[in-house]
Amino acid sequence: MRRTDRNDQGIALITVMMMLLLVSLVIVALLKEATIQYEQARSQQREDTVVAGAEAMLDRYASKLTIDPLYYLHWVDEAERARRCETVTAAGYGQIVQPGNAWLAGCQTWSYLDPDRNGDGIPDPDWYVHPVLNAAASRNDIGVLMEVTPPISGPVEVMVVGKRGTSVQRRAITASIHATALSEFYRAVQTDLSYGAYAETFGKIYAGGNISFAGDTTAHADVFAEGKITSPPAVWADGAQGWESSPTGSFNNIRDAYPQPLDFNDFWDDLDLVKSTACGGSGICLDDANATAWLVHAYVDGGVGKLRILKSTTSHSETWWWSNAQSGSAGWTLYGTFDMPVSGTLWANQHLVVGDRYAPVGVDQDGDGFKDSILRGSLTMYAGSAASRKNLIINADTYYDDPNSQDILGLVASDEIVVNHNAVGSDRKMYINAALLGQYARWRFSGYAPPESHLYTNGSIATRNVGAIASYIKYRHYGFDSRLEYLRPPMFPLLDNDWSYDSWKEVTLPDWAKP
Repeated sequence: MRRTDRNDQGIALITVMMMLLLVSLVIVALLKEATIQYEQARSQQREDTVVAGAEAMLDRYASKLTIDPLYYLHWVDEAERARRCETVTAAGYGQIVQPGNAWLAGCQTWSYLDPDRNGDGIPDPDWYVHPVLNAAASRNDIGVLMEVTPPISGPVEVMVVGKRGTSVQRRAITASIHATALSEFYRAVQTDLSYGAYAETFGKIYAGGNISFAGDTTAHADVFAEGKITSPPAVWADGAQGWESSPTGSFNNIRDAYPQPLDFNDFWDDLDLVKSTACGGSGICLDDANATAWLVHAYVDGGVGKLRILKSTTSHSETWWWSNAQSGSAGWTLYGTFDMPVSGTLWANQHLVVGDRYAPVGVDQDGDGFKDSILRGSLTMYAGSAASRKNLIINADTYYDDPNSQDILGLVASDEIVVNHNAVGSDRKMYINAALLGQYARWRFSGYAPPESHLYTNGSIATRNVGAIASYIKYRHYGFDSRLEYLRPPMFPLLDNDWSYDSWKEVTLPDWAKP
């Protein structure tokens, strides 16, 4: 009996020991799992921090683009990789610029390579660390490197790769940066707007009142009315839609697209920025006290964009300049010849005449007997101010040296945009390639164009009031430069001061960023 008791006690002891061992194994397994989950959580936290740091640098770059839409053409950002110029026609072709330095004039395309900030010929192992992302311990710093794709066929695209300290964990994000500019509208007015029979519109349209279309009209892009679309186009093409206040039928609510109505008074601040930038040292400031008018002629010399500027001190009425800028009585004297300004801005304190039909430089591209104003580069020209309104007179055909590049022109009058009817050449055609803004009034012809003449515009037209064009030239062909949907003329007014991201996404690490 005692032997049986001892056997039972032994079995019980073994059972207890096995249970303790099993419990220990379970505890070890739970601890191991908890450790794994903890490490994974810490790893995820580190990776999320890296993404947050990369997003912060993306926001930083976007804010610079909002102020200077050509920032990517002016600077290689401190956080970028080094650039090599790949524009064959640029003077700096093949040259390398390190981060934090001014970019090469005329170079619109580039490739990237690892930065060599100290110039010793050895790529830097360090990534850029912004002071905000600089942790107390260097191993926790968020380092980034960026690559920027210029807006050749879409918005500016930025890729940011981030890492934390010496960790091998790296994340890459990319997004297109877009700030909505007034130049994105094919036509914008603050009043009612109407289109006649057979009209065909190709970009977004905005009216501060009602919009109406006569029969057999076609809209290829959205139509926005603060009032009503009283009669829609016969055809909505390419997915175009209508937007109005208190929408009826199939139209959308305009407030879903634009929370506030467009107010031309809001654009004065942006135009003040054009003036202050042009006169702040990085643009061209035409502010001579004795000037009564200015004439600016764009041309290309040896692949480089140039501006030939003349000044007049003769006294004439405002309307005289509309059609007599090429008269001997204008009294022009050469003010100077300039390269394209770094900021892409030019401001004039008096009426501004664009294009010199008899200039000793440049070419007659279309063979109409007049020299053409041909722009290579990005430029916004602005005449006058809110306190001293002036007109901008288009005195010659305006073209881009390369219409498929980043050449872009903004023409802004604090008062009216005027097309000189005498600028219609022997071909009976007038060409205007630009984003136009008549800030205070409208755009108009100075007089009647020759019979059977044609006006061709390719860009955008924004005026506070409707224009006076149809009565002065028989045939009108209003085209839209689709590049304006993502390529903003320098400092051209924005609808708001914010930016948006298109196609934000996390992407696979590029080869250069892999540890």
